[in-house]
Amino acid sequence: MIISGINVTFSSLFTIDLLIVYLVTLAIVFISVSIMLLREKERGKSERAQFEKEKKEMELFALKTQIDSHFIFNTLNNLYGLTLKKSDSAPQCVLLLSEILSFVIYETKNDFYPLSKEIQLLRNYIELEKMRFEDSFRIDFEINDIIDNSFITPLILFTFLENSFKHGVSKTVNNPWVKIRIKSSVSEIFFEIENSIPENPDISGQDLNKGIGLENIRRRLTLLYPHMYKLITRKNENSFYAGLSLFKN
Repeated sequence: MIISGINVTFSSLFTIDLLIVYLVTLAIVFISVSIMLLREKERGKSERAQFEKEKKEMELFALKTQIDSHFIFNTLNNLYGLTLKKSDSAPQCVLLLSEILSFVIYETKNDFYPLSKEIQLLRNYIELEKMRFEDSFRIDFEINDIIDNSFITPLILFTFLENSFKHGVSKTVNNPWVKIRIKSSVSEIFFEIENSIPENPDISGQDLNKGIGLENIRRRLTLLYPHMYKLITRKNENSFYAGLSLFKN
């Protein structure tokens, strides 16, 4: 009877030991599989993040190239017009164009650069257009409180200015004009531009809600300033207005 009792107790202990080993093994397998799946998930997230980064960089490059090509085409047209007129300004136009192209090629490689560089590009472009139109238009260029650490994505403001001449000044017969204001604070960069447009709506061609200009700007802003910008455009009978706020972190 005593031996029989001992056998029962030993058998029970053996069964409990096997159960513990089984549970521990199961736990180890579960943890190992979980770690493997977690690593695979993280690797997948990392690969997707890298893919999205490369996709963003390629898209930004394509958008920037689109702007560069558009600008070069228009400026060469301006130069062609000056040479047809045998204008004395043609050599100066070539020199200014060379400086602007050098700036665009070498200074705009990064996603952001100092706002002061964008402002200088605007000034150079205005001088180029003054040669083209021979001061036949009025321009107000107001700059307020630009702080040293203000950075902006290259050619954003420039595209607005270029469109104002392409769709506004060049098509307005009587008293064309452009008004520009730039202001920078600790929390925001604010830019607004307004230009005259032709009185005849059939030939105005001024619709920044369509075409390369604004679509390019909106896409670049979405990529580089997600949830950190506000863009307002409006058109009335004789002018077009665009206001852009870029919010800083």
